[in-house]
Amino acid sequence: MPPDAPATRFVVRRHRWFSGPGGRHWRLPGDAAVASFATNDEAATDARRREEEARKSVNPFACGPALHYLTHLDEPRLRDWLLDHGIDPPGPDKGGKTDWAGWWKKGHRKLSAEKRAAVWEALDKVRFFTVAAGPARVVGYAVVQVNWSYNDEYYDADPEGGKLLKVFRSRDRAQEECERQNAREREAWGDVAEEYDIDPEDYDESAEGMFNMRERVALREGVPGGKPAKPARAVYPTAANVPFFEVIEVELEGLQ
Repeated sequence: MPPDAPATRFVVRRHRWFSGPGGRHWRLPGDAAVASFATNDEAATDARRREEEARKSVNPFACGPALHYLTHLDEPRLRDWLLDHGIDPPGPDKGGKTDWAGWWKKGHRKLSAEKRAAVWEALDKVRFFTVAAGPARVVGYAVVQVNWSYNDEYYDADPEGGKLLKVFRSRDRAQEECERQNAREREAWGDVAEEYDIDPEDYDESAEGMFNMRERVALREGVPGGKPAKPARAVYPTAANVPFFEVIEVELEGLQ
């Protein structure tokens, strides 16, 4: 590489997905940067981790209106692929149609991790993250206030964005400021559980909770609709651990 060549940065980008009626998910144009790294190996490792986490709560056969949106294989070759990997594919109904989404929903937990991975490998058009190489840019770390709104039942977080508080060149400094702001905000809120007569000891993490940021977490992690893989990270019964502020990595223009 010439000495004056710009440095390369490897960015993990999240594809955009939309959840529509009937439990179907649709890939939309565009994507969003979620993390960047100095090497392709680091970025690929991070993208793979995010991809595996997203797959835990997604039916891959529901990610499109028809099979050809999911894989480059036609249906006969997909069946052959599954059989070659020791997986019994579903049979067609009397009308000749196969309920692939229903087959996965009913039986994917019975498949080994290796066989589930083989199914995802065959469905090569269903992906939630990718790695893109580009010129390195100065990165900042923004402390953003999460916008919470009350919907007459519980507090709901906006899926994206928030009110910008400060931007730091150091992630550590941004995280310190974020924690300080969160501590102050939680103290100001007090014990919401007591106000609404919620007993945290009896709280079921699968419930909606008093503070709900399922959609925000799902969008950040690339899960197309539904609940995040770990509801405990997205639903809170009290204000004690709610993230009122978050740190978001942003590109800074005009700086060296």
